[in-house]
Amino acid sequence: MLRDSSTHRPPLAELWHIAGALAALAIVTAAYEVWLGVSNPTVVGLSYLLIVLLVAAVSTLRVAVAASVLALLLLNYFFMPPVGTFTLEDPENWIALFVFLVVSIVGSRVSVMARERAALVGQRQEADRMRQSAELKSALLSSLGHDLKTPLTAIRVATDNLRANWASDEERREQLDVVVSEVARLNRLFQNIVDMARIETGSVAPAPEWVDLADIVDAALQQAAQALGTHPLDLQLDAIGAIRVDPRLTAAALAHVLENAGQYTPPETPITVSGRFDGRELRLQVRDRGRGIAAEDLQNLFEQFYRGSGVRRRSFGTGMGLAIARGLLAAQGGRVRVENHPGGGAEFTMTIPSALRAESPAEPEAP
Repeated sequence: MLRDSSTHRPPLAELWHIAGALAALAIVTAAYEVWLGVSNPTVVGLSYLLIVLLVAAVSTLRVAVAASVLALLLLNYFFMPPVGTFTLEDPENWIALFVFLVVSIVGSRVSVMARERAALVGQRQEADRMRQSAELKSALLSSLGHDLKTPLTAIRVATDNLRANWASDEERREQLDVVVSEVARLNRLFQNIVDMARIETGSVAPAPEWVDLADIVDAALQQAAQALGTHPLDLQLDAIGAIRVDPRLTAAALAHVLENAGQYTPPETPITVSGRFDGRELRLQVRDRGRGIAAEDLQNLFEQFYRGSGVRRRSFGTGMGLAIARGLLAAQGGRVRVENHPGGGAEFTMTIPSALRAESPAEPEAP
């Protein structure tokens, strides 16, 4: 049961609200009685009722009830015959005043209850936000803990092997490759953390320039090379002129989508990367031939630290990559979406507002 919030409101505030209600009623009464010459009790009663409801919307129930009683007395004294007295000759006027009082009090109660419900909803939403924040922090710590421990363990084992007397030159080179690979993995992880922080603080500033589409894709493939592993790549890039986008942000976003495709699809399955200029935007698509995305994951796939319903079957991924891709694209006014391809697998589509530079006509050769 909802309780009147008046027990939590300072009395001084209530006095100010009562004074404001009295002033508003007095102004309306003077306007109708002195300046406008309005004497219709129905018009005046509705005006008073509006003031009472406004008071109830910002104050407590007892203040609204007090305003209702004041409005009733003013209506009786100034607009109900005989005017100038609190007596009523017509029994119908008693009914009218009673209805006015009941409607104003009930309306006030409903208004107060609506405000209190809104406050409760706000409190619940704030509690939900705090809970979600705690869950995100827990997920981040858990993911980072694993993703830091794995490469650090590999580096420690590799360095121990490098110091072993039994290691051959070939084995030492293999261990050095492990160290280099895991250091690159750590560097990528810390870069993700930095990018996520920049996106959260709104400090990602795009710097568009004219660039070839092939250069963007090449840069993305280099960044995602470790995750792509042995996946065959099918590049389908339209032969277009220079496009105007931020090459660094675009390549980084594409790299995150490619990493997701490489990590979450079976080895040796092909990945298709296509790109074209479509009207006023650059359209990049990444399609894999994996199992596709579960229906319950489609709506949340680009949320921070979301790792999908099959996370228990996997031991990698912090859930930051796709969220970072979305943020980097959004900084340029772009967007990303995903759907399951009719032919199997998942298909990510990235679109970025851009312009296409027309190629200059070739100059004739000198005779």
